[in-house]
Amino acid sequence: MSGKESLRAQLAPLLPPNARTVILGVGSELRRDDFAGAYLARLVAKRADAEHLLAVDGSTAPENCTGLIRAFPPDEVIVVDAARMNASPGEYALLDEREITGATFSTHMLPLPFTLSYLTAACGCAVAYVGVEPASTELGIGMDERVRLGVERLAAELLGP
Repeated sequence: MSGKESLRAQLAPLLPPNARTVILGVGSELRRDDFAGAYLARLVAKRADAEHLLAVDGSTAPENCTGLIRAFPPDEVIVVDAARMNASPGEYALLDEREITGATFSTHMLPLPFTLSYLTAACGCAVAYVGVEPASTELGIGMDERVRLGVERLAAELLGP
């Protein structure tokens, strides 16, 4: 993780009990560390209560999950995806919306910013973006150990005590 303040502290207003929150993990299990966001959603789903926190594995087509997300409905959506940030593999950080254009979030069916703009308009929710630095997004199964551990630390941080 980068920055002096913990990600949980940065996102506290967006997390339960302060808000109804959706954590949308995106990425492909077939592209090594691109799976980081989807893996995070699966970890969080084990503790999500579906009343205040909903975890959604958007895989490579998060646009297919917009109906589920709208039905929740969230105050906040936190999107987690692999992102090139010039950090060490497994590090994660809160990103500005302008940082997710171009190649950073490019393995999805529709451009991620398009899907999230739709959710913001349809739900009236805020959106935060968390990137996890991948070691590799080449074809293949299995995440780098550093990335897997980073995602597990991120899940623990988002879920809190």
